[in-house]
Amino acid sequence: MIVLVVIVLLVAWLATRRQARRDALMNSRWQAMCARQMAEPGLHVVRMASVYQRARRGSKAVIVWGTGYQQDTWFAGNWPVPGSILMIRGTVGWGPHNNNPNVFYVEPDQVICALPPGTERAVARHQERQARSITR
Repeated sequence: MIVLVVIVLLVAWLATRRQARRDALMNSRWQAMCARQMAEPGLHVVRMASVYQRARRGSKAVIVWGTGYQQDTWFAGNWPVPGSILMIRGTVGWGPHNNNPNVFYVEPDQVICALPPGTERAVARHQERQARSITR
């Protein structure tokens, strides 16, 4: 029985440690993305809220800006995953599919980089862990 308890505790410790490493990696990628956005005008960091149509030539989606504003977006030649964090460039124009004058258009070469879904939670966990280690 004691051996089983030790094995369970060891597996739990290894899983927590592995998640901490992944969280630290996501945090460093997030920090690099934010630094690049501040250094280069025209770059935007957004979260993919949803994809409401996938087509051969791209995706119609809703992005969320840092301010919380949601915007219809056309990703030409890209099919981003809901929940991911993207660094993009683009332009605003008329959306004939929904008569929206405020659609954000992103061309294939304007998706600079992407972080996977769950990045925001990983960054929050990492920062929480960092704050706890400082107060100890």
